[in-house]
Amino acid sequence: MAGVNPARRADIPRIVDMIVALRASVQGPVEVDRDWTARTVAQLMVSPSACVFVTRTGFIAGLLQPTLVSPKPVAKELGWWSGDRRDGVRLLRAFEAWAEERGATLVQLSTAPDGPDLTRLGYARAELAWVR
Repeated sequence: MAGVNPARRADIPRIVDMIVALRASVQGPVEVDRDWTARTVAQLMVSPSACVFVTRTGFIAGLLQPTLVSPKPVAKELGWWSGDRRDGVRLLRAFEAWAEERGATLVQLSTAPDGPDLTRLGYARAELAWVR
């Protein structure tokens, strides 16, 4: 997909900065530990069951995982942020293609409680997460 590339080690500091921006934009309840985050991103980049894609303004990271009720893989987005809406959609489409190529039965995304409505992109709300 044009402008979307697999992340490289040199991208990690920029991805961590974007994760800090993501946390701020969704008012995430957990502070970002930059060192832990950098190590985790590096591990995802080399895992055969995970991916990290970047554009000029954003990133998406995710992994394949079975569920409690089925061994069939679900592609779970772990972080998705872009400073440009079009780049954000391109990142999502790259993640969807990656998931489909690997046999994922569905793609699971998360947004802030007042985040974008993803129904226009073919998604349905399936769960609501609660934290304490």
